[in-house]
Amino acid sequence: MRTGRLVNIDFTLLLCTLAATVVGVLMVYSATELSRDGTLGWDDFAVKQAVYGGIGLMIMLVLARVDYRFLESFTLPFYFVVLGLLGLVGLLGIISYGSQRWLNLGLFPIQPSELAKLAVIVMLAKIYADHERQRTKLKWFILGGIVAGIPAVIVFRQPDLGTAIIVGLVFLGIAAGAKTPGRFFASLAVLAAPAIWVFWEFVMHDYQRERFLTFLHPEADPSGAGYNIIQARITIGSGGWLGQGYQGGSQSQLGFQKVQYSDFIFSVVAEQFGLLGSIALIALLFIIVWRCLVVASKAPDEYGSLIAVGVATWIGMQIFINVGMNIGLMPVTGIPLPFISYGGSSLMSILLGLGLVQSVAAQSTTVVFAGLPWSPGWARAQRTTLRPR
Repeated sequence: MRTGRLVNIDFTLLLCTLAATVVGVLMVYSATELSRDGTLGWDDFAVKQAVYGGIGLMIMLVLARVDYRFLESFTLPFYFVVLGLLGLVGLLGIISYGSQRWLNLGLFPIQPSELAKLAVIVMLAKIYADHERQRTKLKWFILGGIVAGIPAVIVFRQPDLGTAIIVGLVFLGIAAGAKTPGRFFASLAVLAAPAIWVFWEFVMHDYQRERFLTFLHPEADPSGAGYNIIQARITIGSGGWLGQGYQGGSQSQLGFQKVQYSDFIFSVVAEQFGLLGSIALIALLFIIVWRCLVVASKAPDEYGSLIAVGVATWIGMQIFINVGMNIGLMPVTGIPLPFISYGGSSLMSILLGLGLVQSVAAQSTTVVFAGLPWSPGWARAQRTTLRPR
């Protein structure tokens, strides 16, 4: 095992990750002001988010120092451990809001479905990297679909349609990054129409169909299924250009917007910081996605490149779907906004994924980004090519 040199990590990615984590804690604090009695304790969501973020950031930096190629040997065990945890959820999981998604470990609950996203990424990256010259064969595309499909089906049965969708999108992203022939995607698109019909008629739960139909016409049930969608639009619209200020806004501070600290936290951002603040937040999050793709382009091998592509797809799709859900362009699926929505398992899983991306950057033979433009030696670092390890 070789340790990576921290000078080689992507500092732009690191700084944006730190910024997004801090913004997430601040927004969770603001979104939960109504439920706070004036004191901060472990039961406060913002405190939990800060602790989860701090632990996740430390683990991310540790992973950045470890050669991801050493961790490659643990890919298959990690995948099966996560499948085992998903199975345990069905037997011993905590039921909350009608879903059975969490395992209680004593100190804190974990949501194995969040780890499933990372497990699928590293497993698919290994399969496609190990068979780089055979990826034009259909069997490897099908195998990748099975690897992603098994945890996706288990997660869907919890039920958690949103996470199952993200797992499927991660598979498509990594398959595209692995230069899978376009004819496979075209065939998949042709099969999608009848598959969606079967899924709608025989697989989806009634409440999931209701969510989709409500998304099309939320005004049909303004005090019931359409309430959150309508209130999210009102909350976002009330922010105007510059917003009503941190911890300001009647919609979020008086509790008109429900689950505002998780699924609909973007609407709180829009109300308090307006259109310009919302755009700034989206830009910050997509810089993280962009830097993951930069690391992928400079990775020393296919395995590292596909890991970075998978993490970029994971984060990027969650941003796209969550923001679309908040502004009423997509159905409500319970997908959190990365870094910003409350959720320890979600935040720590993403930071673990970014730790692997930073490990890929640290092991790269070319400096991805060393230091800041105004720091000593930055220009020299940009021209430096390290000797391959």
